[in-house]
Amino acid sequence: MNRTDRLGRTTAAAAVVLLALTACGTTDVDETEQDAAAADSGPVTVTDYRGEEITLDAPAERVVTLEWAQTENVEILGGNQVGVADLEGYGMWNSAAPLDEDTTDVGLRTEPSLEAIGQADPDLILGVDVSVPEGLLEDLEDIAPVVLQPGADASDPLGNMEENFRMTAELLGAEDRADEVWADFEATRDAGAEAIEAAGAEGTPFVLVYPTVEGNTATFRMHGPGALAQTLGEEIGLESAWEDEGDEAFAISQSDIEGLTALEDDTILYWWTAETEPEDPFSALEENSVWNSLGFVENEATHPVEEIWIYGGPASAGQWIDYLAETAAETAGQQ
Repeated sequence: MNRTDRLGRTTAAAAVVLLALTACGTTDVDETEQDAAAADSGPVTVTDYRGEEITLDAPAERVVTLEWAQTENVEILGGNQVGVADLEGYGMWNSAAPLDEDTTDVGLRTEPSLEAIGQADPDLILGVDVSVPEGLLEDLEDIAPVVLQPGADASDPLGNMEENFRMTAELLGAEDRADEVWADFEATRDAGAEAIEAAGAEGTPFVLVYPTVEGNTATFRMHGPGALAQTLGEEIGLESAWEDEGDEAFAISQSDIEGLTALEDDTILYWWTAETEPEDPFSALEENSVWNSLGFVENEATHPVEEIWIYGGPASAGQWIDYLAETAAETAGQQ
């Protein structure tokens, strides 16, 4: 599959997600109605990952987001984003919730610009546990209330995704819209499970990797059973092929080519990429005997994953499930 094909497939998946959300009223926001609802709402209090209680006088109307999952969620929920961290990178990796071209960039995700955020004049700054460098939190809190969510939790990745999404909806006064978006996600999950069952692909092992290849040497960032991407696959009937639990947050570990020999022969390998990445990172391994002996190489059971933010919210999760179900069903039919 060439880059144009996979981009078209991913874009099509995004279109399906956004069409469904639009039909439910989750992406079209009547600003007058939203302003009126905010005016009628009282204070909003949430407890973030630090255990800190943060209170807004009313649902947030001007939001700066410091991490892409939060950016995606605010956009899907109809919030007004006056600043986004690493805007260019977001556009490269996330197609579930496109942003307006005039959105303001406020620096890197782990190095936000205090000046840019101040100029954006937000009433809420929303990020994750690693978004704020040491010593910057008090300065940010002088600008607006800061809510930091857990970026990931390998012990309950799906629960963490929903909790962050629901908290964001509460901060925006968009709980009804959140219910609609989540219902769309659950419908996508159920449809994916039905597609896997119909294809006889239940129990197929799969793994998502991020490859780095230099010369004839390759390293792979492996997503273990506690990763959100792997958990979503298990939700529709697939099995996580990589057993290493990895880190406590993202369930990520590292492997070389030899480590991949532990994967079952019928494993499907998904490799995460972007337009700026090599179109075929594995071309340098064509003469590598260990690589060529791997089951997913022999079976041509590899699939690129482009413009799907696999650490995102329910919109990106729906894209991932759609792509998993389609490609796993196709692969099962070919074997």
